[in-house]
Amino acid sequence: MKKHINKDSNDIYVSIIGGGNVASHLFKALEAKAIVSIVNPRTLDNLPQRNDIAIISVKDSAIEEVAKKIINHADVIAHTSGSVPMSVLSDTANGWGVFYPLQTFTKGVELDYSEIPFLIEANSQSAQNKLVKLAEMISNHVYIAGSEERKLLHLASVFACNFTNCLMGISRDILSKSNIDFKVMLPLLKQTISKLSNLSPTQAQTGPAARRDYPVMENHLEMLSYDRELQEIYRLMSNHIITKSKKNELDKL
Repeated sequence: MKKHINKDSNDIYVSIIGGGNVASHLFKALEAKAIVSIVNPRTLDNLPQRNDIAIISVKDSAIEEVAKKIINHADVIAHTSGSVPMSVLSDTANGWGVFYPLQTFTKGVELDYSEIPFLIEANSQSAQNKLVKLAEMISNHVYIAGSEERKLLHLASVFACNFTNCLMGISRDILSKSNIDFKVMLPLLKQTISKLSNLSPTQAQTGPAARRDYPVMENHLEMLSYDRELQEIYRLMSNHIITKSKKNELDKL
């Protein structure tokens, strides 16, 4: 799969090495903006002889292995990981760095690419400029972020996205026991997210733990008696909410 455009002085040649969710979305976002090839990370099929930028978009443990296969195949080689330092690419090209889109990606799910934050890091000003220029072709939110900042963002994203989605799965499983359609929760979830545009998570927190309604929480724990792990998750989350609400009250004194 390759997008070809007649080359002029402003064209950028980009190879995206990977076949997963992030790689497929980056290809879709860039295909009308640059000359883009998507490359099989195992066989390197469709890898051009030379690129302006090569983006490695594979699982973290495979980044270094793939990078060794494409040494000097681009002016700048970057990866898309939130938690891997750019130094794993230090021997691959004159320029190397990170091209990290802060978003959850699933094949076939539409996204507004202009709203996705891109975190850029590079070993030189020249490499940084090239990665920033590429990011700005598709996004209105491009930031320079070092490895430590990016690692913190990745950790925070696991809580905000991955763990939240896991909790939605638990919610769905609970409802399925009574054949209740999970879609009944969607207005609640949309409002939960919407409030965060104007309120901090602490200010937006509601529910029995925030109210310290212990009888309700005990009843919920009893309802979860069929699964000790879910009971423990409920206790940990509730205790954390209670602790945060108490601290917030003390801070207001």
